[in-house]
Amino acid sequence: DSILGELSQVSSVIHASSKAGAESFFENLRRRTYMTPTSYLELIKLLTELLGFKKGDLSTKLSRYKIGAQRLDETKTVVDKLKVDLTRMQPVIEQGKKDTAELIVQVDKEEAIAKEKAAACEIDEKEASEAAAAANEIKTECQRELDEALPEYYSAIKSLDALDKKDIQEVKSFSKPPALVEVVLNAVCLLQGKKESWDEAKKLMNDSGFLASLRDYDKDALANNVKLTGKLQKYVKRDDFQPDQVKKVSGAAMSLCMWVRAMDVYARVARSIEPKKEKLAGAEASFQAAEAKLQAKKSELKVVQDKVAALQLQLMRAKSKAEKLEQDAETCKVKLVRAEKLLGGLGNEAKSWDKKSSELEKNLQFVVGNITLAAGFIAYAGAFTADFRAMLVKTWLAKAKEVKLAADPNWKCAEVLCDPAEIREWAIKSLPSDDLSVENGILVTRGRRWPLMVDPQGQGNRWIKHMKKDKGLGVIKLSTPNFLRTLETGIREGSPILLENVEEVLDPSLEPVLMKQIFKKGGQWLLRLGTEDVPYNDDFRFFITTKMANPHYLPEICIKVTVINFTVTLSGLEDQLVVDVVANERPDLAELRASLVVQIAADKAEMDRLEQLILKLLSEAGADLLADDTLIVTLDQSKQTSTSCLERMASADKSMEEIDDVTEKFRPVATRASILYFVVADLSNIDPMYQYSLQYFAGLFNMRLQQSEKSEDISQRIAIILEDLTSFMYINICRGLFEDHKMLFSFLICAQILRHKVHARYVNKNPISTLEWSFFLRGLEAGKGIISENDDMAPPEGIQLLVWKKLRTFEMLLLHEETMAIEGITDEMAASPKWVEFADNDSMPSEPLPMDWDQNITAFQRLLLVKSFREDFLQLAVRHFVGAELGETYIVSPPFDLAGCFKDSQKMTPLIFILSAGADPTDALLKLARDHEYEEKLHFISLGQGQGEKAEKLIHLGRQSGDWVCLQNCHLAASWMPALERIQEQQDPNGTDDMYRLWLTSMPSPAFPVPVLQSGIKITNEPPKGLRANLNRTFQDITPEVYEGCSKSREFKKLLFSLAFFHAAILERRKFGPIGWNVPYEWMDSDFQVSREQVHMYLESQPGVPWVTLNYIIAEVNYGGRVTDDKDVRLISAFLKRYFNEGILDDSYKLSPLEHYYAPKEGTLEEVRDYVRSLPMDEDPQVYGLHSNAQITAQTQAAKKFLDTIISVQPRLSSGGGGQKPEDLVTDMAQAFSGRVPEQMKKKDAHAETYKKTADGGIVSLGVFHSQEMDRFNVLISRVKSTLATLGDAIKGLVVMSAQLEEMYNCFLIQKVPPVWGEPVSYPCLKPLNSWFEDFLERVAFMTRWLKSGPPTSYWVPCFYFPQGFMTCSKQVHARKTKIPIDALSFWTEPTDLQDVAAAGPQDAGQNVHGLFVQGCGWSVSEKRISESEKGVLFVQLPVIWMKVIPSSEFEELQNAPGRYRCPLYKTSLRKGTLSTTGHSTNFVTHFQLPTSESDQGHWVRRGVALLCMLDD
Repeated sequence: DSILGELSQVSSVIHASSKAGAESFFENLRRRTYMTPTSYLELIKLLTELLGFKKGDLSTKLSRYKIGAQRLDETKTVVDKLKVDLTRMQPVIEQGKKDTAELIVQVDKEEAIAKEKAAACEIDEKEASEAAAAANEIKTECQRELDEALPEYYSAIKSLDALDKKDIQEVKSFSKPPALVEVVLNAVCLLQGKKESWDEAKKLMNDSGFLASLRDYDKDALANNVKLTGKLQKYVKRDDFQPDQVKKVSGAAMSLCMWVRAMDVYARVARSIEPKKEKLAGAEASFQAAEAKLQAKKSELKVVQDKVAALQLQLMRAKSKAEKLEQDAETCKVKLVRAEKLLGGLGNEAKSWDKKSSELEKNLQFVVGNITLAAGFIAYAGAFTADFRAMLVKTWLAKAKEVKLAADPNWKCAEVLCDPAEIREWAIKSLPSDDLSVENGILVTRGRRWPLMVDPQGQGNRWIKHMKKDKGLGVIKLSTPNFLRTLETGIREGSPILLENVEEVLDPSLEPVLMKQIFKKGGQWLLRLGTEDVPYNDDFRFFITTKMANPHYLPEICIKVTVINFTVTLSGLEDQLVVDVVANERPDLAELRASLVVQIAADKAEMDRLEQLILKLLSEAGADLLADDTLIVTLDQSKQTSTSCLERMASADKSMEEIDDVTEKFRPVATRASILYFVVADLSNIDPMYQYSLQYFAGLFNMRLQQSEKSEDISQRIAIILEDLTSFMYINICRGLFEDHKMLFSFLICAQILRHKVHARYVNKNPISTLEWSFFLRGLEAGKGIISENDDMAPPEGIQLLVWKKLRTFEMLLLHEETMAIEGITDEMAASPKWVEFADNDSMPSEPLPMDWDQNITAFQRLLLVKSFREDFLQLAVRHFVGAELGETYIVSPPFDLAGCFKDSQKMTPLIFILSAGADPTDALLKLARDHEYEEKLHFISLGQGQGEKAEKLIHLGRQSGDWVCLQNCHLAASWMPALERIQEQQDPNGTDDMYRLWLTSMPSPAFPVPVLQSGIKITNEPPKGLRANLNRTFQDITPEVYEGCSKSREFKKLLFSLAFFHAAILERRKFGPIGWNVPYEWMDSDFQVSREQVHMYLESQPGVPWVTLNYIIAEVNYGGRVTDDKDVRLISAFLKRYFNEGILDDSYKLSPLEHYYAPKEGTLEEVRDYVRSLPMDEDPQVYGLHSNAQITAQTQAAKKFLDTIISVQPRLSSGGGGQKPEDLVTDMAQAFSGRVPEQMKKKDAHAETYKKTADGGIVSLGVFHSQEMDRFNVLISRVKSTLATLGDAIKGLVVMSAQLEEMYNCFLIQKVPPVWGEPVSYPCLKPLNSWFEDFLERVAFMTRWLKSGPPTSYWVPCFYFPQGFMTCSKQVHARKTKIPIDALSFWTEPTDLQDVAAAGPQDAGQNVHGLFVQGCGWSVSEKRISESEKGVLFVQLPVIWMKVIPSSEFEELQNAPGRYRCPLYKTSLRKGTLSTTGHSTNFVTHFQLPTSESDQGHWVRRGVALLCMLDD
C-alpha cells in the first residue's frame, strides 16, 4: 500500500507512452498496433500475478543460498570443536577400559554364588510344584461335579429373570389355584421357611423382593440342611413336578418349579463333594508349607541375583560409556572427514552463494519495480520492434526513477522473467538467441492472453513446432476442413494447438477460445465451442501465427490476443546464416558446434540442478549437518558429476572459442546475405507479388555456398562468396521484377551494403551516413531542425535558387556530422564558373566534377550533388553510382531466361508469370514445351467463374502423369485462390511425378496467396522497353513468308516498317506522361497484327495506296478504338500521318527529325532486322514527335516515382542528428498557416461595380460568377481555419485525433495537401502543401480585390474553381450588350505583348486573361506566337491574352485559316479528367487559338503542346 501512488504513476506512464509509441510506430514503420483499456487491465493482472510468484521464487532461492552459506560457516566452527573433543576423549576412554576389566572379575565371582543358590531353589521349587499339582487335581474333581449341577441352577435363575410382576400377578390372581401350581408354591414356601399353604404363598408373592430372594437364595446353607432337603423330596419326587408339566398350567409356576428342582440338585451335589473338600484343604496346607520354604530360598537367591544384576548394570554402563566414548571419537573422526569433504566440495561455493545472495537481495529490493516493467512489457511491447521496445523501457525506467520506485537500472526482460536454462532450451528448439527472439519467447510463454505471432519468416512457427512436438501439437489453418474439431480435441485433451497463416480477420468461432470464456457446470470447467460445451483442460495451449509481413489488426483483435512481432532482425538473421556458412565451409566445426551447444546446455542444466539439490539438502538438513551422510554422498556424486561437467565445459568453451573465431571470420558473408534478404523482403512493399520467404532465400544462399568457386585462402573465399552471392541474388530476383524496379533493386542492394558501416568498411567502401541517406530521401526537409534556415549566401549566377538551397543544405548537413571532406564546396561553386558549366551539362552523371572534387568525396556524395543540381538525372546518377560501387553487372537487366527458370525449378515449385499490360508468356511457354518435347503434355486453363474445379482436377492429373499445367489469369479468380493455396500445401512429393510443373500467370494482385508466391519462382514478362527493342521484337515475330507475301513488295515493306514504327512510338510515348498521352492506353500486339493484315489487304485489292482509308482505319478504328480522350484521338491521327503519307515511299524520307530513323530500302527481312539492331539505345524524344525537353519531364517523373518507391520501403522519418519531432514540425506548420488564413469575404464589402445591377434588375453575369466563386472560397477558408485549429488541439491531446485529423497530420509531414482541404471543397491542384497554401492565399487575394475594387482589367483565370463559368459569363455580358444570342458567339484568342497585368486596359468585346502557362513549346514575345522550346525550359508563362468575343461564323473562317494552333487549356498538368455532373471535364477548360508559324498543326499536336492553369511546384 505504501507504494500504490508510485505504481499508479508508472502504470499510467507505461500505458500513455505505449500509446504514443504506437503512433510513432506507425509514423516510422507504417505498422499499426493499438493500446486499449484492456491492455491496462492486463498490465494490472499481470503485475499482481507475477509479483506474488517472483517474490516467492526470489525469497526461496535467497533463503537457500543464505542457509547454504550459513551452514558452511557453522561447519567450519564445528570442525575446530570436534578436534578439541577428540583430543579430550582419548585418556577418558583408556580409564574406562581399565575400570571395566575390574568389574568383569567381580561380576564373575558373584555369578558363581548365585548359580549355587539357584540350584537349591530348583529342588524346593520341584517339591512345591508336586504339592500344588495334587491339590489342583482334587480341586478340579470337585469343580467337575459342581459343574454338573450349576447349568440347571443357572437355567432356573434365567427363567426367574424372565418373570416380571405381571407373571407373579397372574399366579396370585388364582382364588383357587390349580393343584399343580399349589404344589409348586408349597415347595417354594418350604424352602423359604414358610407355612406350606396357598395363603402363605400369596403373602410371599406379594413381597416386592420375592424374585430377588429366590435369586439370592443361600444354596450352600440348603446343602448343609439335610432335614429341609428331606422334606423337599415329597415334592421333587412327584411325577408331575416337572417343568414341562407345570408349564401346561402356568408359565410362571414352571419357572418356580425349575428353581425348586435346581435347589434340590445343588444341595445333593454339594453334600456329595464335602469329603473331597476336606482332602483338598489338607493338600493345600502341604502346598503352602512347601511354597513358604521355596520363597525363603528365593529371597536368598534374589539378594544374590540383585547384587549380580547391580554389578552387571554397573558393568554394562561402564561398557556403554566406553563404547559411547569410542563411538563419539569415531563419530568425531567421521564428522571431521565429512566436514573436510563438505568444505572441500563447497568451500569455494560459499563465495559464489554470497554473491548470488547479494544479487537476489538486490533483485528483491527491485522486485516491485522490475515486475511492474515486466508486466508492462508483456502487456504492451509485443507488437513493437527491438528499437521501439528499448525506447519504451527507457521511458518506463526514467519514470520509475523519477517517482522513486526501485527498479534495476540495467533492467532486461530475460533477466527478470526467465531462467538461462530455459533460454538455452529454446535455442536448442531453434529459437534464435538474439535479444528480440528471447523476449518474444518470454511473451509467448508468460503472457496471459494467447499469442498471435507476426511471423513472415516462419521462425516463431518453427520454434513452436519443435518445442511442442513431444506434447502432441496439432497444426491447423482456418482453411483446413473441420479445423474446429482438431481445436476441440486439443481443448479436451490438454494438447497444444498451432493455428497457422491467419490473416487480418479471425474466424468468429474462435472468440470463446481467445477470450478464455470457461465456465463451471456440474463441478467441471467447460468452454462453449460452436454449439458444444467442451471440457476444458488446463494444459491446453493455443498459438497463432501469420505470414503477413505487416498485418493491421484492429483493436477488437488486439484486446483478445498478445500480438508479438517475430519479424527477423538483421543481427538475428546474421547469426542464423553464419551457422550455414560455417556448416558449408567447415562442416566438421559445424557438427562439433551443434553437439557442443546441446552438451553445454545439458551440462549447465545439470550444474544448476546439482546446485539446487545441494542447497535444498543443506536447508532441509537437521541441526547437526554432519550427522547424516546423505548430503555428503550426494555431494561426492555431485562433485564427480560437476567435475566431469566442468571439464567438458572447459573443453567445450575452448572448442567454441575456436569455432567462434572461424565463425567471425565468415561473418561478413552472413552480413551480406542478411542485407540482401532484407532488401528482397522490402520488395513486397512495392508490389504484392514480390514475396520471398526466408526459407526460399536461405535455400538459394546455401546453393550458392555449395556451387561458388572454392579457395583455401579464407579472405579470398569470402570475397568470392560475396561477389557470387550478390550477383546471383540480383539475377535470380530480377527475373521476377518488373523493369522499372530492377535498377531500384540494384540501388537498394548497393545503398544498404554501404549503410551498414561495419560491412562497408570490410569491403573497403565508404559508408553512407544517416544524414546523407536522409538528404537523399527528403532533400531540403532533411535539414529542418538540424541546421539553420537563415542562410544569406546568394546563389551564383547560372544556378537556380532552389538548387542552391539544396547544395547549401547538403554541405551543412555533412559538416554537422563532421564530414569535413565537403567543406568549402559551395564557396568554390560561387567562385568558379566551371560549376555553372557543370550544372548545364547534359552528361552531368558521368562527367567528372570540377576542380578534382571526385578525389575528395564518396560516390554517394557525388550522387547527392548530381541530384541536387538536376533531379531529373537521378536515375542516371544512380546507375553511375551502382556501377562504380558494385560493377557493371548490376546496371544491366538480366535477359528473360525461361529455360533457366525451368532448370532451377522442381516438381513442388510453382513457376509464376507476373503479367503486365500487353504481355503474354504463352508463346514463350509453348516454345519451352517444344524444346522439351512436351507440347502435347502442356495443358492450359484460363481461370474464371466455375473453372476452379476443373483446374483442381487438371493439377491432380498432372501430378500423376508428369504433365505441365498452366493456370492463366489467376487474378481473375480471387475467390479460388485460397483453394490454390490449400492444393499447394497438401501436395505430396511421393505422389508427384518428377517432371510435373505448375505454371501460373497473374497480374499483380493482393488476392494471390502469399505462401504460393513465397515458395515459387517468379518470372516477369513485359513488353520490350524502348523503340529499338519494340521494333526488334516486332520484326522477330514477322516471318519471311509474311514479309515477302505482298505483290506490291516495296509499298508493303515501307508501310509495314512505318506501321511497326508507329506502333512502337505510340507505346513508348506513354513514358512521357500527360505530354505523351492524356490517358496511357494499353495497345496490344493484336492491334498491330490486324492493321498489318489490313495494309496487306488494301494494297492487294486497290490499284494504288489508299492513304486516307489506311490513316482512318488504323488511327481511328484499330488503335483509336481504345482511345477515350478526344485530344488523344487528334494526336493519334496526327501521329500516323507522319508515317502514312506518300513521302514514306521515298528512301530519303525521315520518320523523325533525327538522321537515324527512316524506313529502310526494300530488302530482305534479315536486312531490316540488322537495321533495327543498329538504331541508338538512348532515344531522343524527337523520335516520338516531342521536343527534347520532354526527356526532362519524363526523367523528372521517373525520378520522383523512383524516389517515392524507395521512400515507401523506408521508415517514414529518417531524420538523424537531432531534428525536430514530427509533432513539433506539424504544430509549427499549423500555427504558421493559421496566422495567415484570410477572413471570409463578405458581400457587404463589395464595390459598386462588382455586383452592378442590369437594366432588368438582375446582377451582371460576371457579378453572379464572382458571387458563386466567393461562396466556394468562403467554404474552403472556413474548412482550413477550423481543421487547423482542431489539428493543433489534437496534437496537444485536447481533442481526439480522428482518422481525418490523423490523415491531415501525415500529409503535413510529407508536404501533401490533406484530403480534407481537397475536392470537393477545393479546386484541382497538384502542388505540394506549402506551394498550395501560397497559391490559396493568392487566389483569395485576387477574389478579394475583385470584390472590393470592382472588376479587374485582366482576369486571373487559373484562380477560379469553374473557369468554364467565367467563359460563359464573359460571352453573356457581350451577348446582352450586342443583343447577339450567346450560342452564336465564340472566343477568339489574341495574345498581347503585356507582361505587366496592371498595364492591360479594358476590352470592348471579351476579357483580358493572364496567368496561363504553355507546355511543350516556347513563346516568342516579339512575334506573339508559339515557337520551339528553349533548352531546359519546360513551361513558359504567357503574357496577357485578349479573349475576344466574336460571332461564330467569323470564328469558323478564322479557325480554318492557317497560322493558328488549336491549343487545349487544362487546369492541371495531369490533363486527364472525367465528365462532371455539369457536363464539363474536371480538367479540360477550352481551346485557345495560338498563333504559329507552322502550317501543320500536327507538329504542335505531336509536341503535346497545351496550356496549363498552374504548375505542380
